[in-house]
Amino acid sequence: MIKKGLILLVVFLGLAEVVFNINSNSLNDTSNDSLSPSFNKGVEREYTLTNFDEPVVFAALPSFDQQIQTSIKTADARPEIIRQYLNKYGSPLEPYSDLIVQLSDQYNFDYRWLVAIAQQESGLCLHIPENSFNCWGWGIYGDKVTRFDNYEDALRRISPQFTKIFLKGDHSKEPSEVMKTYTPPSDGSWAAGVSTFFDDLD
Repeated sequence: MIKKGLILLVVFLGLAEVVFNINSNSLNDTSNDSLSPSFNKGVEREYTLTNFDEPVVFAALPSFDQQIQTSIKTADARPEIIRQYLNKYGSPLEPYSDLIVQLSDQYNFDYRWLVAIAQQESGLCLHIPENSFNCWGWGIYGDKVTRFDNYEDALRRISPQFTKIFLKGDHSKEPSEVMKTYTPPSDGSWAAGVSTFFDDLD
């Protein structure tokens, strides 16, 4: 009986040692896999995470050199304001929206003048003498009609003369003041109309 007990004890201790060694080797293998790279026949193994109980967050540290700096440049809204206004009335001047702003800046007058006068004089070029491209009533007296080659030609030729003749250096003139030389016979309706179109474009 005692001999049998001793045999069982020896077997138990032997099995316990085997189990302990297996667990130890398993832990070592796991530790090596999770903490350091190993090589197998010259092939590099990737790091392996074995603890799924803890949340893992991957995040790159911020770097000043990698920060993206953006600059917001406010675009000139005037050409788009003019384009939408001309489009609303189906004006053939719409393709010249950018040019209208460029010329007004070049000759230093309010960008709304050329559009407002064209609206007052011809409904934005919808009612002009045939083949004249003259939307501004420029040099039209009875049967006399000043003609241009196209709308761009008209804009380029009228702009410097407008600031020279009618504004005379005073680029903040009110429509009522310009009316006195632009269309003296008007009873005030010309200036009132231009002022209204100024407001529409503002």
